[in-house]
This record gives sequence, C-alpha cells and structure tokens, in this order.
Amino acid sequence: MTTSGQEGRRRQLAVASDPRVARTRRDIVAACRELLRSDRPVSVAAICTRANVGRSTFYTHFATVGDVAVAAVDQLFDALTVKDIERRSESALRRSEIVRIGLADLLRGALEERPFFLYALAAPAAERVRERFASDLASSLQHTIRAERPNASEAFYRTAADFTAHGAVGALLDWVADPAGRTEAQMIDFLAELLPRWLTDETA
Repeated sequence: MTTSGQEGRRRQLAVASDPRVARTRRDIVAACRELLRSDRPVSVAAICTRANVGRSTFYTHFATVGDVAVAAVDQLFDALTVKDIERRSESALRRSEIVRIGLADLLRGALEERPFFLYALAAPAAERVRERFASDLASSLQHTIRAERPNASEAFYRTAADFTAHGAVGALLDWVADPAGRTEAQMIDFLAELLPRWLTDETA
C-alpha cells in the first residue's frame, strides 16, 4: 500500500464504528499513556508489548508514537465538545456558567493528558502539531457554534471556529507547558475573555 493509501486507511480507522477497531486504538493509546507517565522509554515496540498488539497492527492505525499522542488529544477535544453541547441544549445554567464549567473541564483534561501534549510538542514537527491541535479543536467547536447559531452560514461556522480555536490552543499549550504560571481559576478567566461574547453572554 502507498504512503497516501496508508494515511487514508488510518483516517478511516480513526472514525470507524467497529468496536474492535475502537478497542485496539484505545489499548494503544492507553499503553502509550502508561509509558509516558512512568517515565520509561516510549517506543513502538514498548507500546506494542504493553498493549499486546503486533507492530503491523500499530502501523495499521498510527504512523508514529507522536500520532498516538495527537490521537489522545483529539479524543479529549471530542469528548469535551459532546459534554458542552449537551449542557447548552439541556441545562438550565446560564451561558457564562456553561462556559466556565467547560473551560474547567478542558484545563483538567489537558493536565490529565499533559504527557501526550508535551510529547507531541517536543517532536521536530511541533509547529505542525500545534496547527493540528488547533484544526481538531476548530472542527469540534463548529458543533458548539452550530448549537448557538443554528441559522448562520457555513462560512461563519468555519471562520468563527478557526479564529476561536487558534487563540484558545495557543494559550492552552503555553499553560500546559508551564501550569505554575497561572492558577486554574486565572486560566478560566483568561480563556473566557478570549471567547466571543455570543458564546458566553446571555444577552448576545
């Protein structure tokens, strides 16, 4: 299979509904997480041993260990987006409260997955990884924006999501690299100020 064909297959598997595929990916991500948290050397061989999968299975799903780290962050963004949409559609909470709860979840999730963030950003292609994180968050944010602005144009959804995601990811990654720089409460305040008012204010 060509390199482009392999990448296409990996993208398909990343969103596949087959529970066996999802379980294999979860096992690989979990094995990588355990290794990163243990400060042991992280390699494809070590991940395969811990996840009890063959190297061919690993490479069917991921090209590099860095791709595993990016996948873990993708999963975090996706899970948080689902929770945010549920709050906005079902909750009696004010928008400002929903935003602060969502930001708190984001910061705690980022700290929980901090080894993945740091590993991915230490790679030679760190700038590409940053762009990937921003792109993935923008894709997730479009769902939240659609829930708040159901009659807006597709161009609005894309532009608003891209603009918001790039600012948020830049601030988030700086904080993940040095969490001592701001408390969680200070980061929530800071990120909330970056968001457009129609996402946070009741009167917007």
